[in-house]
Amino acid sequence: MTDRVIATGARAVVGCRQAHTMGSSETTTARALYEGAGKSATTRVLDVRNEEEFARWKVEAPGPIETMNRPYFAFLESEEESVAAVKKWLGGRSDPLVVVCAKGGSSEFVAELLRGQKIDARNLVGGMAAWGEESIGCPVASGPVSVWQINRFGKGCLSYVVAAGSDAVVVDPGRSLDPYRRLLEENHLVPRAVFDTHLHADHVSGAPALAAETGAGYYASAADFGGAAFPYTPIEDRETVRLGRVTVTPLVFLSAPGHTPGSTALLVGDGLLLTGDTLFVGSVGRPDLAGQAVAWGRELHATLHRRLATVPDDALVLPAHSEGPQEVRADGVVGERLGTLRRGSPLMQADEPAFLEEIVQAVRPAPEAYDTIRAINLGARAVDDETRATMELGRNECALSRR
Repeated sequence: MTDRVIATGARAVVGCRQAHTMGSSETTTARALYEGAGKSATTRVLDVRNEEEFARWKVEAPGPIETMNRPYFAFLESEEESVAAVKKWLGGRSDPLVVVCAKGGSSEFVAELLRGQKIDARNLVGGMAAWGEESIGCPVASGPVSVWQINRFGKGCLSYVVAAGSDAVVVDPGRSLDPYRRLLEENHLVPRAVFDTHLHADHVSGAPALAAETGAGYYASAADFGGAAFPYTPIEDRETVRLGRVTVTPLVFLSAPGHTPGSTALLVGDGLLLTGDTLFVGSVGRPDLAGQAVAWGRELHATLHRRLATVPDDALVLPAHSEGPQEVRADGVVGERLGTLRRGSPLMQADEPAFLEEIVQAVRPAPEAYDTIRAINLGARAVDDETRATMELGRNECALSRR
């Protein structure tokens, strides 16, 4: 085991949930919709995208949401019939109705039309594109080492800031850096290191950009980033990173191949395990994204049963992805005790043959954009923000699933 010292000296955490209204009488934002869902009553959403887009990805939040899909063109073809259908669905209820489309234009037209029919309709500004970009920061732990989870809820992407004193480590940041800038500034933190737990395929990593902007070191596994076109510092299995004088709660890298050859978990003391895409609250990371389902599946089984065997049951698993709002706890954090997953997950209990059989049965095509996103994350391709946002539309598809 090696030791690497990065920084010095912890910071009080801030609350996750704040009071948010639905916005003005005509609009609402992605964050207000997510945080306001279920606060007083069921949130009602009218999605005016086509049926295919709606089936692939929709508004979901921890609170109850009732959704109707009626495409925009139906309102153009028969305004009277479409308005009548909406009124029948509402059943006389007068609470605000949120209208959603891809980017906020079509839904603005429909919302205005409905308001003309005395329906309290509010347009989601920016549509599902904005829904997929917004994030919320929640405190996970405070003390000698403080941890925040940044939940990009529409995409299901989770990233982290780990701090000791004024020094911070950022783990798996997304390409939109404002949430990290705000959190670091509000808590008077200086980023000393930025880590990617693996080579991401579902979203463009913000780690190289954040490292370059702040002067922090960029760390990743050579097994995933050996061909990267930018400088990084390779990390080693069981390597310890200590934040300044806090030596009783070090950060330890644990090699965790399976989802990718270089997947790495980060153990914060004995209590927090940042698992990347190795282990989720409801599943495990897909080992089939590169067409190596069986070979990588064996590695993943070995990781879950041998490489992580020394991590105690009471460690809180903090993954890099969520499969939906059902995984959000009452405190706003997505996480579960490792012992609970070991005892309750069939995949964690399966022997290798049964595990591999489950993986083979679950193999499905990866989204077309994933190869391109991997190339971007290695510095082999560059795209503008609009192209990047288009490639990232929709929830992540990184978890093993039979759905």
